[in-house]
Amino acid sequence: MNGDPVIQEEQNSYPLMSGGPYMTSAMPNTLIGQKGTVIPRVNIIETDSSIIYYCDLAGADGSKLNLEISKFETAINAPAPNPAEKHPNARYIYQERPNGYYARILVTPANVSIDEVEANFNNSGILEIIFPKLSPKS
Repeated sequence: MNGDPVIQEEQNSYPLMSGGPYMTSAMPNTLIGQKGTVIPRVNIIETDSSIIYYCDLAGADGSKLNLEISKFETAINAPAPNPAEKHPNARYIYQERPNGYYARILVTPANVSIDEVEANFNNSGILEIIFPKLSPKS
C-alpha cells in the first residue's frame, strides 16, 4: 500500500476530480504548485429539486470572490486572507490557518439548469452554489 487516498465512486455519485490523486482538476493549472494555494473543502448534497455545493472559504472577501460556471466545470477562486497583514511588524508564533489563494475546480453536475444557478456567500465564509435540476421530459 502506497498511502495514496482512494476515491471510490458510488452509483449516481457526482465526481469531483479527474486524474490521479494530487494532480487533479481540483486546482487551475496556473496555480498548481504555487506557494499559498489552498484547495477549499466542499460538501455536495442532493435534494429533490437541486444539487447544492457548499464550499468553505474561511475569511474570504465576497467582493473578491470569482465564480465561473460552465456546462462542464465550476471554478472557484478567492484570495485567502493573511491576518498578520492587518498588524504592522507582526510575526506568526504559530499558524494553522492557510493564507494565499483559494482555488478549486469541480465538475458541474449533469442534468442541471446552468442558466438558473444561484450562489450565496455568507458571513461565515461558506459559498453555497445551487444547481436546479432539469425537469424530466414527458
